[in-house]
Amino acid sequence: MAFDKETATPEELWKFYMGKYQNPNPAAKWLTEGFFSALGRLLKDLPQDSRILELGCGPGISTRRILELIQDQYLEASEFEQRLVDLLLKNGFPVTLSQESAYEMHRADDEFDCILLLEVLEHLENVDLALSEIFRVARQTVIISVPNEPLWRILNFMRGKYWREWGNTPGHINHWSKKPLVKLLAQHGNIKAVLSPTPWTIVQVDMHD
Repeated sequence: MAFDKETATPEELWKFYMGKYQNPNPAAKWLTEGFFSALGRLLKDLPQDSRILELGCGPGISTRRILELIQDQYLEASEFEQRLVDLLLKNGFPVTLSQESAYEMHRADDEFDCILLLEVLEHLENVDLALSEIFRVARQTVIISVPNEPLWRILNFMRGKYWREWGNTPGHINHWSKKPLVKLLAQHGNIKAVLSPTPWTIVQVDMHD
């Protein structure tokens, strides 16, 4: 029977989101390490007094990796799915964690120096609303990653996944190659860095002067 996110238990939901991190394939692990290595190159340049928020932390693996990549900066995380939030808090989470939507963040203007949105934007129905809200709360920097299309779907095909969906990962409703993503994000700030760890695109946007 197909996985149903709406009726899944917190444990089932956590296992579903953990799939990409628990892939035993050496190539998959190598790609994931490349992603976090690229992200680390951006995070190392953040000021020591930066307040950082990871929005949409999912099962929390990315949050734990971010903690290893930053220095002494303050890190907080949030997630829309309340079941995941409850499970993570139940099992102990290393940073402050709360439930919130990218469409309506319970934050003041410029509350965080840096907001991270990793592997989230491709899932959102109203991208413009989410970006407006994220850039409202970010004072200095926003770092966003998405799958690099069509490479992402080609790699899914090559590993025999999602053939009926033409290689599209379930839940991905938006698809960007590098140039369209940069054009979209440039409406909100100055593009400071664009990295392409296979098969992702990571863009760092600094606020307009």
